[in-house]
Amino acid sequence: MIVTLNLFGAEITLKEKVSLEGESSTVADLMRFLLVHQKGKVERIIRDDLSLFWGWVVLVNGRNILSLDGTSTKISAGDEVTFTVLVDGG
Repeated sequence: MIVTLNLFGAEITLKEKVSLEGESSTVADLMRFLLVHQKGKVERIIRDDLSLFWGWVVLVNGRNILSLDGTSTKISAGDEVTFTVLVDGG
């Protein structure tokens, strides 16, 4: 299964296709994959216990996973998963 991964932060900008095994995965599965295969890129975003460092959020197809099923949110082929810093303002 191929998903689009976006990383947007002060020190990183990345957009690439990621291939995960299986037809259905969760955000937690993607996070585990990234910690193994992209550790240098995500070590300041994702902790080893799969929690995010302060100020980061995860969006699946533009929706915050906190308003979905958290890291148990299902992702499917073609989805876009974005790790970005929380932006607040008015």
